Amino acid sequence: MNRIPASTATSTTRRRFRSGRLSALTVSMAAGLGLVAAPVISALTASPAGAATAISAVGSLATNSTTGGTTLNVTPQHVGDVLVVAAEPGAATPTLSSISGGGVTTWTKGVAFAGTVTTRDVEIWYGTVTATAAATITFNWSSALGSQVSDYSAQEFTAGLGAGAVWTADGSGHSDNTVSSTTVTYPPLTPSGSGELYFGFADMPSAPSAGATTGFSYPPTANGNQVAFNPATGSGLISPTGLQGAANPSVAVGMFLAPPVGPVVNSVSPSGGPIAGGTSVTVTGTNLTGATAVNFGGTAGTGVSVNGGGTSLTVNAPAEAAGTINVTVTTPAGTSATSSADDYTYFAVPTVTGVAPNTGTASGGTSVTVTGTNLAGETAVKFGATAGTGVSVNGGGTSLTVNTPAGAVGTVDVTVTTPGGTSATSAADKFAYVNSGYWMVGNDGGIFSFGGAPFEGSLPGLGIHVKNIVGMVPTSTGKGYWMVGSDGGVFAFGDAGFVGSLPGINVHVSNIVAVVPTSTGKGYWMIGSDGGVFAFGDAGFVGSLPGINVHVSNIVAAVPTSTGKGYWMIGTDGGVFAFGDAGFVGSLPGINVHVSNIVGAVPTSTGKGYWMVGADGGVFAFGDAGFVGSLPGINVHVSNVVGVVPTSTGKGYWMVGSDGGVFAFGDAGFVGSIPGLNIHVNNIVAFAPQ
Repeated sequence: MNRIPASTATSTTRRRFRSGRLSALTVSMAAGLGLVAAPVISALTASPAGAATAISAVGSLATNSTTGGTTLNVTPQHVGDVLVVAAEPGAATPTLSSISGGGVTTWTKGVAFAGTVTTRDVEIWYGTVTATAAATITFNWSSALGSQVSDYSAQEFTAGLGAGAVWTADGSGHSDNTVSSTTVTYPPLTPSGSGELYFGFADMPSAPSAGATTGFSYPPTANGNQVAFNPATGSGLISPTGLQGAANPSVAVGMFLAPPVGPVVNSVSPSGGPIAGGTSVTVTGTNLTGATAVNFGGTAGTGVSVNGGGTSLTVNAPAEAAGTINVTVTTPAGTSATSSADDYTYFAVPTVTGVAPNTGTASGGTSVTVTGTNLAGETAVKFGATAGTGVSVNGGGTSLTVNTPAGAVGTVDVTVTTPGGTSATSAADKFAYVNSGYWMVGNDGGIFSFGGAPFEGSLPGLGIHVKNIVGMVPTSTGKGYWMVGSDGGVFAFGDAGFVGSLPGINVHVSNIVAVVPTSTGKGYWMIGSDGGVFAFGDAGFVGSLPGINVHVSNIVAAVPTSTGKGYWMIGTDGGVFAFGDAGFVGSLPGINVHVSNIVGAVPTSTGKGYWMVGADGGVFAFGDAGFVGSLPGINVHVSNVVGVVPTSTGKGYWMVGSDGGVFAFGDAGFVGSIPGLNIHVNNIVAFAPQ
């Protein structure tokens, strides 16, 4: 408005008051009093989380006041800055319809208000600078100004964002200071975060001067009004005040502006891919809208597409060297900080150079070591088309261990898949599935291996000559075994560790008839024909027949429970004695069957039952043992069966004769016999499964 001479300011001001209306009010925030236009807030009203990017003023206030004037000359300095203008037409009307020019493509009205006593339309508009150099802002009013004296001001602010920056309005308001005062109150506002730009404009009838609100600048306009701004406010309520030379009513508007907050990356999925690139990656985070680049280390991804309101984007990974890099997102507000959340690992294609062992049983469960390169990050190790289990990568990606799945008899390729791809097949990755096997041992310690059972040595092979071997126990890995003599002497082969013998503890017997492994394969019990028990390794002693004062001499077999904490002893008559956690589930005398030719017994897979086998191949099933066949049942008549071996499932068994002949029942697959090799012996005494 036009300045009022100091000598007449008081009387002139009085003429503006309407009697009795405003004596109780100093600031009014209500619309609808007198000539009041409701405040206008920008359409961009989404409150930012906080202005993380520092804002500062660029240059000084540009201002112009002329009768009927509609232009203001400015020289914007940086693309991406915000240019904020204050405009007053010199009266309550007209109002601004639009603004154009000034190096800004799109202008947005932030707030407009007309006071009730100081009847002036005061408005704030803003726009992002899209072109620099000297330019003219043109103000388009709803009607001609005529002789009214307009007042225009513009101030540039920067956050160093560059092209594409989108500044956001974060609330606005007005103050109708209806009581005369030298203090001019700007609208009290609360920003969503700290560091935002407060910009206010006040019409002051008397000469303006700076207020005392910390951080604020108070430049005067060309027509003696005032702009107040702080480009870096704190959080909480901001309530700036200015001063004027004499007590008068006044009107003011104000608003908050914030630049876009910098992007944050919270996760990257998948977190790795091949060095050749091309993987479609989803990056999640905040403030991703307007992404101008997504870099993988120092290389830009391609095909960037921002989704989900700025909370995620997809990008195609570029080619890079093997290793872990950071994925960063750049927007006009800056580049995301790096953290472990944005790690992305480039994987080279794996290779397989060796598989050991390269054979295993068709039932699976063989622990295999695969050697090669770039094995780290494996997602699958397959034997043919079937994935192995229990994979553990060792040695910096140069080896891994895996348990084989079940497979058909035959040879397959072992392939390793990582985010870098799948290893090519070669002669080095072959693995042969063989039928589950078994060993036969003669009383001289000679060994015959069949199926997948490996030959790990024999007593004749060591130049040791005995005739008293009565049993053998395989290790848990199936890569070794112990032989036991009737005197309790022990010979260890393969990965079998020596865990004790009767001669070794100075015990002298000659009646050991059976040896039973523990569930871990790291120990065994020896059983005498009198039911005496000797425990070695991790075998726990849970009782013996002499220990309970039972005297027999016909024990021929022992069967462990599944826990390894108990066992049954079985006599030639099919009598049963249970120890530890072995539950009694039946005997031949108990069902009034009288025989004297029982030579062996084997447990079911649950350890809750057993089969007894006679020298004629007759079978008796107890507990949860299902009958799956016998030699008399198939009209085969022999009298030389010396042992029986269960399958790993407990759903079948093999019988062996003293000549090494084999009969398979249930799910036991025939994998060979000594007569089948045209070898003639008559001293086979024991049989052990792999």
